[in-house]
Amino acid sequence: MFRNRTFLSCLMALGAYAATINAAGIADAAKDDDLAQVRVLIQQHADVNAPEPDGTTALHWAARNDDIEMAKALIAAGARARDTDRYGLAPLTLAAQRGSARMLELLIGAGADPNTALPQGETALMTAARTGNPDAIKVLLVHGANVNAKEKTLGETALMWAAAENHADAARVLLSADAGINAASTVLSLAPFKWVTSGMVSTMLPRGGWTALFYAARQGSIEAARVLADDRADLNFKDPDGATALVIAIINAHFDLANMLLGKGADPNVADETGMAALYAAVDMHTLPPTQGRPPLNLVDNLSGLDLIKSLLAHGANPNAQLTKPILGRLHLDGDGGLGDGTTPLMRAAKANDIPVMKALLDGGADPFITQKDYTTVVMLVAGGGAGVGAFAPSLKVTEEGAIQAIQLCLDRGVDINAFNSNGLTAMHRAAARGADKVVKYLAEHGAMLDLKNKAGLAPLDMAMGNGGRRGGTVHESTAALLRSLRDQGVNPSAGLLPGASTDSKANQIAQKGEQTAANFSLVRMVGCLAPGNGKYWSLTRTTDPAVTKAEKPTPAALQDAAGTALGAGTFVLLGALPSQPESHAGQKVEARGLLYRDSGKNLLNLTSLETTGTDCGN
Repeated sequence: MFRNRTFLSCLMALGAYAATINAAGIADAAKDDDLAQVRVLIQQHADVNAPEPDGTTALHWAARNDDIEMAKALIAAGARARDTDRYGLAPLTLAAQRGSARMLELLIGAGADPNTALPQGETALMTAARTGNPDAIKVLLVHGANVNAKEKTLGETALMWAAAENHADAARVLLSADAGINAASTVLSLAPFKWVTSGMVSTMLPRGGWTALFYAARQGSIEAARVLADDRADLNFKDPDGATALVIAIINAHFDLANMLLGKGADPNVADETGMAALYAAVDMHTLPPTQGRPPLNLVDNLSGLDLIKSLLAHGANPNAQLTKPILGRLHLDGDGGLGDGTTPLMRAAKANDIPVMKALLDGGADPFITQKDYTTVVMLVAGGGAGVGAFAPSLKVTEEGAIQAIQLCLDRGVDINAFNSNGLTAMHRAAARGADKVVKYLAEHGAMLDLKNKAGLAPLDMAMGNGGRRGGTVHESTAALLRSLRDQGVNPSAGLLPGASTDSKANQIAQKGEQTAANFSLVRMVGCLAPGNGKYWSLTRTTDPAVTKAEKPTPAALQDAAGTALGAGTFVLLGALPSQPESHAGQKVEARGLLYRDSGKNLLNLTSLETTGTDCGN
């Protein structure tokens, strides 16, 4: 009796052990893609749903290996198609990864949910879209997969994933099922980005709010982007930063894709929150400085950056669009603080001494007389060199020879070499502070004054000696020696008066007494008579006293008031008169506005406007 019981217990234990071996063995056999062994184990009544420690079943492995016959055998033996592993992964998702239309059909027929999703919300349809097999996508859609489902982290859709991977045929299938072509991913609530100097790496990240076209643009997925554009995607949709897919393509160096979007009707003049539109972005990319974490650009497109710039101009890009602040930071860079409010594409190209792009922009209608908000001219930017302004702003690679070429392009078009900004800085000041001896010599030989003092009372020589700025600057002994030599040789002396100025004007008398009502470099208006001076400069004679104003140009009412204003006794030399076509106003009573400079007998007005009052001055 006892022996019988012992034998029965051993037999039961052996049966349980065999069942355990069979349960583990069927998953292992499926993992090894051993269909024959799987069938043997099924015949031995192995548990086809027995999971491995991580929850993976034999049907998972069959789906992963795309073994249709094994999957059929397992399903016939009772394998459950909806079981998931510890990560929430179902066999259907694995079939979608393989892009297997037959396996998807089989699993759905066995009860798998076509809207199966991972815990983060990635649906089988999204997975299939990333894989790109149109037939697999069709199977899921036919069985009711939600074409516009979004995953939970970024709110991305199957169409976005297909677009990013350049699966054009997959995108077509999704669009035929009414995928939201202009649906946007979730806009992330991020704190305002701040660059830190703690030694940590700061990185600018997208804020979401992207359509499928943005993903294609970023990745250079030109075929998918073409499908989206042809299906009436909004080509001018703006993300939370104000960027369009066109700009995203450009700043990722996908110039062929950008050009395709232009051909499809994308507006090149849609600007982001900094005022940067496509043309500025393309100009910026043409001389992108190196930075930590970004290798040199490896351009593989048919179009070069210069080709794209010319195409943008041909498609109506505004060459004179101005930034409102430095451009958005990228990677470990913030925007160059020296290229802020009022900066044009020409200024960006000029600062980099990018002569081919400067020529293309000028030929395309770029206005070299436009200034930044503080009245900094393109010549001043060139003279100052390529140094970026900001904690992380890199320097552009420039040379003095390149700067001279860039300056010459501007001078050839009439930009005034002696113009000054609201801080009193001239091109000569900036070249001297940089220690650019060749540029200093070139400027002096082309009429730049050597002794104009800026708002801090510093002349170019002072700048060369390291004066100026909150912490001072670098001393450039050779530049200082050059400036002294030029002064002693009488090269472009301005110790006396400029052509046309007067020593007996009321303005000079007031200045000499220290009673001037308008400070140097303030914006002023005055009325006077326009007359040609010596050389290239024009003069304003019989002027009224300068009056401070906030408006760069007069209103019709202000012009009418100027017409009735009695003339005075002052004389001013006008800088930057060329854009106002002074020849057409010669001998007329005009209202002039600009930045004021009075010192040592020099009366200068750096013009912002010159308008006739409609009356002659007579004799």
